[in-house]
Amino acid sequence: MSYRFYSTEAITGLPKRMGRALRALFERDGMAKHEHKIDVIDEIWSDDHLPALDASDEALYRAADTAARECYQFCAELQSLDAIVSAIRNHCDLHGVTAPAGEEESEIIRRALDKAWWLRGIRKAHARRCEHMAIRLGFTHFRAGAYVSNETVYRQRRRNKQNAKLLASIELQNENGQIYSLEALAALGSANKTIRHAELMTRIRGFEEIAFDLGHVGVFATITAPSKYHAVLSKNGEPNPKYMAFGEPTPRDAQAYLCDVWKRIRSKLHRDGIHAYGFRIAEPHHDGCPHWHMLMFVPPEHRERYEAVITAYALIEDGDERGADKNRVKLVRIEAGKGTAAGYISKYISKSIDGEHVGDHHMMEDGQTHIVVDDLVGDELITPSQRVCYWAQTWGIRQFQQVGGAPVGPWRELRRVKSETIHKAPEAVKAAWHAAQSIKATEINIVDGKRVKTVKTIKQASYRDYLRAQGGPTVGRKGLVKIATRATVVEGKYATYETDKPCGIYHAWNPHAVYESVRYQWTVVGAAKAVAFDLPWTGVNNCTQKTKNRKSTSVLTPEESAAIAVRLAKFIEKNPQPAYQPTDWTAIEQKSKDLERETKKFADALNAQCENTRQQEVAAYENNDMAARKRLVASWAALDACPYPRIFMTKKDL
Repeated sequence: MSYRFYSTEAITGLPKRMGRALRALFERDGMAKHEHKIDVIDEIWSDDHLPALDASDEALYRAADTAARECYQFCAELQSLDAIVSAIRNHCDLHGVTAPAGEEESEIIRRALDKAWWLRGIRKAHARRCEHMAIRLGFTHFRAGAYVSNETVYRQRRRNKQNAKLLASIELQNENGQIYSLEALAALGSANKTIRHAELMTRIRGFEEIAFDLGHVGVFATITAPSKYHAVLSKNGEPNPKYMAFGEPTPRDAQAYLCDVWKRIRSKLHRDGIHAYGFRIAEPHHDGCPHWHMLMFVPPEHRERYEAVITAYALIEDGDERGADKNRVKLVRIEAGKGTAAGYISKYISKSIDGEHVGDHHMMEDGQTHIVVDDLVGDELITPSQRVCYWAQTWGIRQFQQVGGAPVGPWRELRRVKSETIHKAPEAVKAAWHAAQSIKATEINIVDGKRVKTVKTIKQASYRDYLRAQGGPTVGRKGLVKIATRATVVEGKYATYETDKPCGIYHAWNPHAVYESVRYQWTVVGAAKAVAFDLPWTGVNNCTQKTKNRKSTSVLTPEESAAIAVRLAKFIEKNPQPAYQPTDWTAIEQKSKDLERETKKFADALNAQCENTRQQEVAAYENNDMAARKRLVASWAALDACPYPRIFMTKKDL
């Protein structure tokens, strides 16, 4: 076997850092020792229909545009909505993108025709594929890049900055004339790390306080996936043979395994009459494989049975492998004299959000303690907590989840209700409202001749009192205070539909008495400064011109473009061919053959016309004939093959 393509200066399709590191590894150890990595590179090269691992943002834009154009082609060529939707789903599977959702075929098709929808899906699929390949090639572990590879850190950091810039550029105005940036409004919710951290600690402290009142005890459990879900051996950072033999699963596969284990544990506890409540936290191992920390409270007489159930179900799969009884399940009983349960779990919450008051970022792997330190990626200092957040964002893994207790939705909705609204409400509603409120005051002091504002909390919100008002920590969805909803017509980008929107709260015994919350109607001020892109028809860019001096615009006017889009929408929605019902497969097969024979002449004529138009387009570009380019746009539109402008002018054409 020849390895010369793997030992060049840059391995095609891989990020430069990865390519250089692999080349050095091959030169040091020889090719034969790393056959598996070469197989992974071959697999990357064979997926030529997907963007390369080192694809730029522009390459992803092009891939999204191409995917949308192909879906337009499906609409022009296929004879029924069922066939179009089936082709779209197959096309999504080819690109590794989740098929578009929608209750009706028209909504599904509209999503598939939108290149912005494709861009979101392709970005997500590309990020996960890149990180999975980094794991398989050995770039994600404590000796290379803990939790996620450095390439994923750089990519996710750049995306977060782009999103923040976009949010800051959009301004919204409510019915009172108040104008805020979308960034400022987002910072008022749980997207703000400080607020999310404070709310989680408030809820955990509330669980601990009500458990103390009821005489319940706390158990802290850590559940880890079998070794076949771990890409590298923690002792030496070498590839794990069990991982390769199992098919090299992703962290999402490991998360699905843990969810399945917990589903079985929960069902068994329910059958045994044990109602545990608390919190679950998902954290990554150094190689990106998730594990769970669970702080749960149970009555003291149920503690041993609870621990036995957790241990038994966590070790059902590969429970006899080496080290399973020591590393797969760890149980710690929370003792009152050795600190609080909230204090015990607070470090895990801080490690997964902002890293505040954590100190060194410790990892326990096979009995060994590793410290993850801050490092430089590019020219920016990246903390271990940032890596954990990027890991969760990349893989779409939910980090925190409440188990048991009353829903948190009414707790948040109560904060929107004014005090005068609940003046005549039942006692349970009043108690829940008072529990959810946090009262703060601002003091102004003179320090060194300067006015200094200090915010002090006069009354803290109490999740314990909220749980009591709802009916206790095991009430579940049968709580007394619920969210009231109102049917609202929403004009979305892809469909107009009716949905239930929160409008306040109500008592479960009297659902008709709604205590409305304060909500605003927001409208965008001016045009949103969203990130847009223009795509040239050819694959060649004029690299001698600076980007800021290049002018790219469509030959068609906005009115002409809008007219083409309207006509295409009507074509999709008012397709003369009715959707067939696949009940009689024999008849359907015969009908398909008849349709194929009847439309063969039309398809041949359409293909010939398209080929003729392509040849004219090439001639127009070679002769720099702008009038011919305009006529070609109209010709493509008449063929239903190019529903939006594809001809562009550059500065030298003007």
